[in-house]
This record gives sequence, structure tokens and C-alpha cells, in this order.
Amino acid sequence: MALDEAYKARRTFFNERADAWLDTWYKNPATGTYTRHHEKFERLFTLVPIREGDQVLDVGCGSGILVPYLLERVSGRGTVYELDYAERMIRVNQRIHGDRRVRFIVADVADMPLEKETCDVVMCFACFPHIHDQKTALEAMAAVLKKNGFLAVAHLESSQALNHHHRKSGTPVMHDTLPKRQEMISLFEAAGLSIERFIDESGFYLVLGRKEKKE
Repeated sequence: MALDEAYKARRTFFNERADAWLDTWYKNPATGTYTRHHEKFERLFTLVPIREGDQVLDVGCGSGILVPYLLERVSGRGTVYELDYAERMIRVNQRIHGDRRVRFIVADVADMPLEKETCDVVMCFACFPHIHDQKTALEAMAAVLKKNGFLAVAHLESSQALNHHHRKSGTPVMHDTLPKRQEMISLFEAAGLSIERFIDESGFYLVLGRKEKKE
């Protein structure tokens, strides 16, 4: 399958599932709320240093599972940019999250309309395997980071479990994988990001990089 066809098939895959995405992956059947993985999210946001007033970019945001956690941390003076190339995901996200601090962007991460050094933190949650050109995407994310800003690639599964889940899915994302540890480190370093944390364990994955301040 040609790259452009694979890209379109992947985007269609997410658009078709946008309305049910939160219910499918994050809804707690006991409460009816989206708190199924609350403890893992709390752990994630103790490790990613988001401060009051920060400008945060949520790449591959989908229908916005991170929005409440991000808004809580940026407080009243911050901004959360919700970016996704699946326009239906953004529409669902907008419908759920009407907070004035949230800005919605339909774009590919490699072509996002943000100025360089705009953001204090970039979150790339549950989407990195689905990015067709990971090197270019990391460079684009690093470019919008301020000096000493942080970029987090995170999942609620280990890389092994996640890659296995995709392979067995039989869907357009079946070939989407997280790179091996050394390859991921090399990708971060090539984008000018030093590795602050690398966690790859059952039920949790986080690569946290910091944009190096060049002298």
C-alpha cells in the first residue's frame, strides 16, 4: 500500500471511531465516567512537569481524554492546543470541551500552524505509532517547544503489549509500532531533545525529553 493510501486509511479509521472513542477506551463501567485509567494518568502527570500558565500542545489528541488533566494543571492563565488530523475527532472534542483555554487545530503534526518556540510542553499521548514519518514529526514537535521545554511520548501499555495489540487488530493500524528503545532515543536526540526519563513497563510507557538550550 502506498504511503498516501495508508495515511488516508489510518485517518478514516480514526474518523469512523471518533464518536465512540472515549466510551471504548476510557469509560469506567462502574461509574459511567471517563476514569477507567485515572491512576495511570495521575502517575503520568506527576512525571511530566506542567506548570500554571503553561502553553501545552496535545498532539493526536483524539476526542480529548487529556483535556481535564491538562486544564487542571495549566490553571487559568494557560492554554491547551488540541491537535489532530482526524477532523471528526476534533469535532467530538469541541463538543465535549468548551473551555475558553482550549484551542482546536485540524492538521497533521508535520504541518501544524504554530509558531516556533510557542509551547512549554508537548504531549504525544497514544498516537506516536500512528505517525507515518516519526522523525519529521518529532522535529516539528521540538520546533514548537520553548528552550528547556518538555516533550512526552506516552501510552498506558508497554511497547511490547501495544505493538502486539496493533498487529493482531487486522485494521489499518496493524503495522503501527513504537520504535525500539535505542531507535527512540536516537530520534529524540536527532530532534535536539535530551532524554529525562524512559519508562517501558507493563501498563505504562513514557519517554520524556527536554529541548536542549543551545549556547
